[in-house]
Amino acid sequence: MDGLNKALRYFDGLAVLGRMVPAMGVCAVHGEFGAELLPGREPICLKCSHERERERRMQERREMLLQGCGIPGRYRQAKFRDLQPVCEAQAAVIEAFKGWVAWVGRDRNAGNVVITGGPGTGKTHMASAATLNLIGHRGLGVRYVTADQMRTEICETWGRPGRSEHAELSRFAAYPVLIIDEVEILDPNGHGLRYLNRVVDSRSAEGLPTVYISNQTKDGLRDMIGYRAVSRMYENALILQCSWGDYRDRRLAG
Repeated sequence: MDGLNKALRYFDGLAVLGRMVPAMGVCAVHGEFGAELLPGREPICLKCSHERERERRMQERREMLLQGCGIPGRYRQAKFRDLQPVCEAQAAVIEAFKGWVAWVGRDRNAGNVVITGGPGTGKTHMASAATLNLIGHRGLGVRYVTADQMRTEICETWGRPGRSEHAELSRFAAYPVLIIDEVEILDPNGHGLRYLNRVVDSRSAEGLPTVYISNQTKDGLRDMIGYRAVSRMYENALILQCSWGDYRDRRLAG
């Protein structure tokens, strides 16, 4: 009988130890807080725990977005401040584009950007810096792609089970921010021009911001990809003209 009583008291003690008890704690960030915990445990600020978990998930999302953003390898560390100062026009273009990046980070209805200019004027560098900024600081889904790469990705669905041209077109149409480089480098008799027009039309209809980059003037683009597409590209758009010379020529001259 004594043994049975000892056993009952032992299990009663375990039950008491297993009960959650109220406790108070002090967080350096959030101040005093209440909690329920097992005896002997230190109270933990749930707000801090939730914030750490949210930041962990956001960091995982940023890493995933960076892996799939498509910017060329040489621009994976691109920053606006890395662009060498050339002239006042360049400084104005960079500041205007940085302003658009800050705007689209707060408001998805920021409109389009059209960046034109000759080779080597830093257009792709600026676009890559914008991509890294919007992903790293805002967690936005941004995709950089050339017009011909977009054509290739869509055509690769042909004959593949579970994939379709329509689904790929919808994917490009749905990115929160899409950057299309080398807009004019498409075969006018091929599929690429049709795909480009479909994506431009869809994004315009949804009001999603798109950055278009080209070596051509507005008139040159009209001749190459058509009046309708160019009209939608320039609609409610920030127009940036890179009128300075080739960075590579300057480096060689130096």
